[in-house]
Amino acid sequence: MKEPNEQKRVIIYCRESRDDYGENYERIETQRDLLVKYCKAHGYTNIIDIIMDDDKSGTDFSRFEQIKRQAKNGEIDVIVFKNSARLGRNQKEALQLVDYLEEQGVEIIFEDEKYDEEMFGLYAWFNERRARDDSKNIRRNLRHKIEEGQLIVKPIYGYEKQDKKLVINPDTAPIVQKIFDLYLQGWGYNRIASYLNNEKIPTPSQERNYTNTKQSDNWNTQHIWRILKDRRYVGDYVGGHTEKVSFKSKKTVVKPQEEWTIIKNNHEPIIEREIFEKVQLLRAKKGYKTGFKRVESENNKYSGLIKCGRCGSYMYKKKGSTAHRHRPDSYLCGKYYKEGKIKNEIRQNYGCKSHRVRVEYLDRIINSYISNLIDNDEFRSYAVNNVDAISNNVKCLSNNIQKAKNDLNKYERQYKQVYEDKLNGIIPEFVYLDKVKSLEKNIENTKYLIKDYQSNLNQAYKKNDKEKMVYQEIEDIVSHGLTKEELAKVFDKIVVYDKGEIGQEEKEKYNLKDKIYQEILQEGGIIICLKFMYPHIFSSRRM
Repeated sequence: MKEPNEQKRVIIYCRESRDDYGENYERIETQRDLLVKYCKAHGYTNIIDIIMDDDKSGTDFSRFEQIKRQAKNGEIDVIVFKNSARLGRNQKEALQLVDYLEEQGVEIIFEDEKYDEEMFGLYAWFNERRARDDSKNIRRNLRHKIEEGQLIVKPIYGYEKQDKKLVINPDTAPIVQKIFDLYLQGWGYNRIASYLNNEKIPTPSQERNYTNTKQSDNWNTQHIWRILKDRRYVGDYVGGHTEKVSFKSKKTVVKPQEEWTIIKNNHEPIIEREIFEKVQLLRAKKGYKTGFKRVESENNKYSGLIKCGRCGSYMYKKKGSTAHRHRPDSYLCGKYYKEGKIKNEIRQNYGCKSHRVRVEYLDRIINSYISNLIDNDEFRSYAVNNVDAISNNVKCLSNNIQKAKNDLNKYERQYKQVYEDKLNGIIPEFVYLDKVKSLEKNIENTKYLIKDYQSNLNQAYKKNDKEKMVYQEIEDIVSHGLTKEELAKVFDKIVVYDKGEIGQEEKEKYNLKDKIYQEILQEGGIIICLKFMYPHIFSSRRM
């Protein structure tokens, strides 16, 4: 027997975006009142929630996570939208959401258009196409504003915004001039940052005091670097240097410099052009032409693993100098790298010690450690007896396989439906080709995923004792070498202590014996934590 409308649990969903194609939609409150009136007129009186997503993009479907959870838990029977465009403007995501809600038995209603399961794919395609066109229009409008010299972003440090123009801030502009002056005197980034901190000068984020932006407590080398390279301080407008990857994504990329919009002498300069050019020549001479010296990711394999024992910061890799043989590639404390040495006169916990560890030393002890795991029977027994987790979880893999199979069935049903829609003349050829291409790719990827999960599951079944589980990962390191990916499978973290830093809390945390604890306390040391066993300790490290 069909359930009466008044007994059905209803959610009303309202959405309005300020960027919706320049259309003058009613206020979101008006949209809400309209949908409430519709529900009452049709007997849907059991309204359990009204969701109002004001100024939310139609291409962002993360806004439906709560509704999907409620649907899965059987908490709702009906969801009401004003129309298909209010649901969303991403065809793939819209189709997946509708399929999911229908699988959970949730009825979908549009107030100003009939919901037709067969036609919805076509509506979703048109909604996405309008979003794509609108994105292009917005970019054109922004570029026009940029070329007109309108300030459409927050002002940089040293300036303030008045009538969409940059004007000099009398309080912070002298700080910018001081930074350029000190750099030309031979001061480095870190020394300049320390000077500003000593003088108790607020950082750019503190000076702006934006409530929705994280504020930096101290000046650091990146603050100085950004200011010294910014040509806007000579009065030039620089805009349009980034753009979104696509209208569906919030991710941005930096465009080639020749595509930037640059307007010379757009506003009053803080720095004379001649001084700015001298600074750029000096930066280039020091090797900072494009910023800080970066480390290639494949050579930065301990990044995200190695931490400073004193302050807990992750350590940065610093490239060695070929001119100084005593300066090999090393890792330094991140806090020390940004703020320099400990200076309690600036504030408590300012700066840190370097905790310098040579990369060659890390390689040596990690290789030694792995060799022990493989060749030393006593050490191997110790490792196996302390396993408390495994990387290949049979239950997890089984669940992943089932989910992937469900996705495959859904894509194949959609593929069949699209073909029938084409034969029946419901959708035109160009829509059919576009949808088929997307579905074929999804089907192919899902089949590959199922095959990969099944292979891993078969391997997991074969690993019927702890030793095989542990040493599969170790063998991967032996086969592929010390890469970032392989290290991350086995090692949880590497903690570096200088002498006098480790305390009783760490002794208990890492289950250290008295002798080892005293060695690290008096000489310094390294603690290596694996993901599947107690930590191993190296003391009296050589830096």
